[in-house]
Amino acid sequence: MTSWDGSNDSLTASTASLQQQRSETTPRAGPGLLLFPGTAQRHHENQASRHQKANTTTLNANANANAKENEVLINQRKPYSIRSFRRPPLWQPPPAKQTKEAETPQDGIENTAYIAKAQAFIIEFLQGSSIHGFIYLAKFGLNFLERMLWFAFICVALFSIISLSQRTWQRFQTSPMVISMDRNKLVWNTSFPSLTVCPHKRIDELKVDDYILAHIEEFEDDEDKDNFRDFIEKLASLTYDNLETLPLNKSYGIDSSNYLDILYELKWPFEPEISSGAAVKMFIYETQTEFGICHSVNSLVARYNSFQYWRANDWNLLDHGDRVTVHPLDGEIYAQIINLSTAYDVYFHGPGDVPSISKQRYTFPESDYTTVELIALEIYTNEEARAFTTKQRKCRFQYEADDMQTVPIYSFGLCLSECRMFFALRICGCIPHFYRNLLRSGRRLPVCGLEGIGCLVKIKREIISLKSDKYKINCNCLSNCDDSNFFVQSYRSRVWFLGANLQWGIIDYPKMQLRRDVLFSFADVLVYIGGLVGFFLGCSALSFTEIIYYFTARLVRRMFSN
Repeated sequence: MTSWDGSNDSLTASTASLQQQRSETTPRAGPGLLLFPGTAQRHHENQASRHQKANTTTLNANANANAKENEVLINQRKPYSIRSFRRPPLWQPPPAKQTKEAETPQDGIENTAYIAKAQAFIIEFLQGSSIHGFIYLAKFGLNFLERMLWFAFICVALFSIISLSQRTWQRFQTSPMVISMDRNKLVWNTSFPSLTVCPHKRIDELKVDDYILAHIEEFEDDEDKDNFRDFIEKLASLTYDNLETLPLNKSYGIDSSNYLDILYELKWPFEPEISSGAAVKMFIYETQTEFGICHSVNSLVARYNSFQYWRANDWNLLDHGDRVTVHPLDGEIYAQIINLSTAYDVYFHGPGDVPSISKQRYTFPESDYTTVELIALEIYTNEEARAFTTKQRKCRFQYEADDMQTVPIYSFGLCLSECRMFFALRICGCIPHFYRNLLRSGRRLPVCGLEGIGCLVKIKREIISLKSDKYKINCNCLSNCDDSNFFVQSYRSRVWFLGANLQWGIIDYPKMQLRRDVLFSFADVLVYIGGLVGFFLGCSALSFTEIIYYFTARLVRRMFSN
């Protein structure tokens, strides 16, 4: 490239003359004008001719001075090269219109800069993401239809992942457990059957006579005294089955809140003795049930329903000792209750349960020696299941008693009893006297008098079955996680001159045991959901780490750095 400053000796005369005319007369080309060698020469010749004509005319003093100043400025400019030209200015977007008076031009510029940075950041994330399909949303060379097609594929994949993941999570929340069958009978121990004995004779006649003498003002004549004896006898044996047998014409000055105190004051001294062939000693405890005052053997919950426990206003856990168990190698194991001295009803149940009015009961006379043989079916829960919720396990352990209002432990039978109690309270406004009327919250419930018992008679079928077409009953009682069920295999009775005795035990040990194990743990949930994400989007845990990194540390760095 040769310059126009005359330093090159090979310049032609025409080029030199053109340079001289350009430097003397014409200003530099304006912006946007492209100069090429041929066109530039013709342009300068035209300018020179016009300049010569202008010099021949007479100008005023001011015009001559301005021309001289222009010549000085033009002569001071640097000469042009042949290829030099002025490029047009780069295109820039028009300034945004201000819609709000409070917004300053500087704020608009900063907002535009942040938006531009955010767009660039999103494009960078889509192009560099390891999640399949995201790159096609920002890849160069794709038209709008192709991008929308890939966006639809990604939406379908996300919908499939969310839908199937919800099903997996629902399964984990509702049925993560499985009940399996174990037949290795020589490995486990079997709980010894527990029972509750309820004597038919509840009231001591001598104590009743003493009570009548102490409250003679309440009785008008001998017939009234006989009616009181009948009232007390039926009140002591009162249960849901025989509510209608209680005379409701007179209360004999006894307040309903004192029914239980009167019954314990006048109760017959029933003190049976127990002996067993088991290695662990068994105990018999007095307990209050829906059938009145009874006695339970080998029970872990009977003492929580004792009158002494209620009267002491105690809510502490009690030590019942070890659970009595037997093993097939122990052979035939029997336990025996002697000195019953009256006819009685028997309810067989597990150690962690109480007798229920909906279960079968057996009645034996006062003069027979009865032998009962039972078979057992037990279910135990794996220790890993303790980490699951009760909704997932569909069972409760004894220590999960947050919803219990009258006892500090949980039992399926106790839960049903409380459900019947609160149903009676809701419909009749009172509860039967054989329930604990003091709740854990300190609230004291009213005890049904004669009028309340008359109301209970009308709904006793619903109370027993806990099913009603008229009333809504929702007990929410779950089974015991460790539960034992016993069934009478056979029993035989013979007349015994020493009075009523009861012998029971296990001859045929169970050959099957049920176990509640964890089938679907939280680790399985992660594997299932991770497989779905990998199948539909082809990403892994590091891909989610990448997303977290991009939209935290890297986003802050890109948005607030130059």
